[in-house]
Amino acid sequence: MHHKETMTEPSVYAEDVSKLKDSDEIKQAYVGLKDTNRLLEHQLQTQRRGYDNEVESLRGELQNVKEENNRQQQLLAQNLQLPPEARIEASLQHEITRLTNENLDLMEQLEKQDRTIRKLKKQLKVYSKRIGEMGAGQTEGQTSPGQVVDEPIHPVNIPRREKDFQGMLEYNKEDELKLVKNLILELKPRGVAVNLIPGLPAYILFMCLRHADYVNDDQKVRTLLTSTINSIKKILKKRGDDFETVSFWLSNTCRFLHCLKQYSGDEAFMKHNTTRQNEHCLSNFDLAEYRQVISDLAIQIYQQLIKCMENILQPSIVSGMLEHETIQGVSGVKPTGLRKRTSSIADEGTYTLDSILRQLSAFHSTMCQHGTDPELMKQVVKQQFYIIGAVTLNNLLLRKDMCSWSKGMQIRYNVSQLEEWLRDKGLMVCGAKETLEPLIQAAQLLQVKKKTDEDAEAICSMCLALTTAQIVKVLNLYTPVNEFEERVSVSFIRTIQTRLRDRCESPQLLMDTKMIYPVTFPFSPSSLALETIQVPGSLNLAFLTRV
Repeated sequence: MHHKETMTEPSVYAEDVSKLKDSDEIKQAYVGLKDTNRLLEHQLQTQRRGYDNEVESLRGELQNVKEENNRQQQLLAQNLQLPPEARIEASLQHEITRLTNENLDLMEQLEKQDRTIRKLKKQLKVYSKRIGEMGAGQTEGQTSPGQVVDEPIHPVNIPRREKDFQGMLEYNKEDELKLVKNLILELKPRGVAVNLIPGLPAYILFMCLRHADYVNDDQKVRTLLTSTINSIKKILKKRGDDFETVSFWLSNTCRFLHCLKQYSGDEAFMKHNTTRQNEHCLSNFDLAEYRQVISDLAIQIYQQLIKCMENILQPSIVSGMLEHETIQGVSGVKPTGLRKRTSSIADEGTYTLDSILRQLSAFHSTMCQHGTDPELMKQVVKQQFYIIGAVTLNNLLLRKDMCSWSKGMQIRYNVSQLEEWLRDKGLMVCGAKETLEPLIQAAQLLQVKKKTDEDAEAICSMCLALTTAQIVKVLNLYTPVNEFEERVSVSFIRTIQTRLRDRCESPQLLMDTKMIYPVTFPFSPSSLALETIQVPGSLNLAFLTRV
């Protein structure tokens, strides 16, 4: 029955179209259908993203439940093998840990509720302000009929119908220096560029390149590409310590690289295009060699971005991850035999975990604003988390006052907050969490029992991401919280060394904080139609002509 109704739809549409005698009405109807389809497609994509995030969240919860189940089974198996007195002690220790974890969960819930309350208060202020402005506007806007009649009629600008553009920009050869100067060397990401379409400089450069290819001017193609590459290098050499500048040109360099691929005419890239986009492919020159040069440039910019982020994050990592007492009271008792490191210095200028999270959010927000590819964003975040984990672990291995049971609890809480940040940004599967595994295992090592052979076996099977040198160092530095807790015995440490002697690993104690993971730039075609792009007047590029 449904099929039959569908079969009659063409005749209905034909009848409707026959009523549209004016070609303009037909065009308007067609445009309306396109807008409706675009809206439905956007709603479908939004709904799909929501489902993906929900599935990812459920997977994370399932993984946590599995890990907790395995841990409970291990504890149960260990307790059954212990004598009655040791079993009571283990039960008490387990109960303390369980209560502490419950308190952590409650604190997390409380923090989330506080954040929600603050957010709702801000929204309430904004809406109250808008209501006040609307009321004032209505009062001012009330006029008498006489006033309306007496007001002069201002002339209305009737827009000229746009002609059919081909997605190219024409310029004279003598304007090339002005082009790269205004578009690259003097463009401020924080000023003019913040209101641009993400990747607009890359699109403009490619549209200029398309016209040079269209008129078959090999010299113009060569000089434009060379000037572009050299200008990007020059601005990064001048402002390479400014995160916004480096992020902006990393995003635009990658988009320029994607444009060179998308419109190269290669079948592997053309299959992602629309029919109109395939009409815009380069017709005279093969720029594969230049693509490699620009890819190498993007790698250099990426490495510069990582160094820039490291310099910004570095001062806050040790204080925020190790020294600051995130959970009030857990570290209230100082380890036996150690004096407090801080003397009369006030805590007001110190960094906290929130400082790190705010900086990560600022990085993420800026890169999203610049239109950074999602796959590249994942690689950046993975590198950020590696830096945080490596710097934190290295400082833990060098400081005796940080190696205690309570500090292990603090570290685990801080790591859970970093994981929560990943979950909020939809980045749980980018590999960032795995880079924190050595730090997580070091925190667990500070909390587990360290007496019997069974404890030694459990430690060896648990600390797979730590080297033998790191495990032994933590055990040697471990300091009891109070006089009731014993130090790790020399015989226990020797047992650990004996069990781990067959491991094939580096003897290096500290992690390499300067290590950078290899970066890749997966092809990311753009759905933006070149013929719809307009050059804003704020860029001072009036000498460019749309073709």
